[in-house]
Amino acid sequence: MNPKTGKRLVMFFIPALLLATLTWCLPASAQSAPNFTLQSTDGATVSLDQYKGKVPVLIEFFATWCPHCRDMAPELARLRDTVPPSQLEILAIDVGNGDSLEKVKRYKQVENLPYTILYDKGSKVSQEYGVEGIPYVILLDKKGTIKYQDNGLPSDVMAIVNGAK
Repeated sequence: MNPKTGKRLVMFFIPALLLATLTWCLPASAQSAPNFTLQSTDGATVSLDQYKGKVPVLIEFFATWCPHCRDMAPELARLRDTVPPSQLEILAIDVGNGDSLEKVKRYKQVENLPYTILYDKGSKVSQEYGVEGIPYVILLDKKGTIKYQDNGLPSDVMAIVNGAK
């Protein structure tokens, strides 16, 4: 290889690699959540875009068979009891693996969960969001920008969505 050609390749690929690395490493707050449309256990069609510009949204990816997800359910119920839907929407998305829509409906009824439960048949939304472990929580501000993502609830959800943290 000609030394000049090698130098040109290096001069091209290093900035491209740096740009790709910086984009991948951007904080969650710089990312906008992709829209999705799923069926709720109540039979309604729910789209993430219906909340955009109106209310912050907490999304929890879970499965009925997951013990850590079952532990988080009462925490989400308490959050729903203390923060009304006008201030924060809570959407729990069953990842679809190992669960049927009927099983998820029974789970919501038996556990008496006071927030919206959605069913991700085929796990398409879960894959789009890069969910690898559950429970997985994503917190969005009113604009749909990701402010938090982790395998547990943050200590102060409302402080994050209000920009205090």
